[in-house]
Amino acid sequence: MKKAIIFDLDGTLLDTLTDIMESVNKVLEKHHFPTHDLDAYKYFIGSGIGVLTQKAFPQDISQADFELYLGEVMTEYESRQTLKTKPYPGIVAMLEKLNDMGIKISILSNKPDEFAKPTVAHFFPNIKFEVVFGSRKNVNRKPAPDAVFEILEILNLEKSECFFVGDTSTDIRTGVNAGLETIGVKWGFRTEEELRNAGATHIIDTSNEIFQLLES
Repeated sequence: MKKAIIFDLDGTLLDTLTDIMESVNKVLEKHHFPTHDLDAYKYFIGSGIGVLTQKAFPQDISQADFELYLGEVMTEYESRQTLKTKPYPGIVAMLEKLNDMGIKISILSNKPDEFAKPTVAHFFPNIKFEVVFGSRKNVNRKPAPDAVFEILEILNLEKSECFFVGDTSTDIRTGVNAGLETIGVKWGFRTEEELRNAGATHIIDTSNEIFQLLES
């Protein structure tokens, strides 16, 4: 049995899509740029807030304007990141059971670290996470495996003892790059085809299926 699981956050544990969309669209509207719908944001999300902002805003803006808009997006999102966000069905119960089983659970997100940690604390106050890492300065973001190796070192575990779980090709490639078995979840932002093409070891429809994989 695996001893640990590293989870992605947005699109895997939490449905953050509406809060992200409304935050970015508010800044777009402020500057008289076209806004985007939920389906578009499913593909903007996953590589960090900087990449999200690049994809959402016109491509011909100056670097100075980009930095301005990025700052405004971060400020707007900070003020609303828990308004409509919620855990996906069954997630809290799954995490509680993993805690009870003694499985070490951690989170690795490309969301800025200063957003990831309080968001996790807000939505999962009774869950024990060994490590929660968002995007940090001087640490390569997913799909680079650097932070995965850091988590494994903290937990004193081998690659073979841990799953990586996520909803996008970025997540699956992170696990693959780190040499971990990967689990793609179908309830998140991307398609099963994307997860399979990225090399997911397993694909699941519901959170309870994780326990079957732990036992196999």
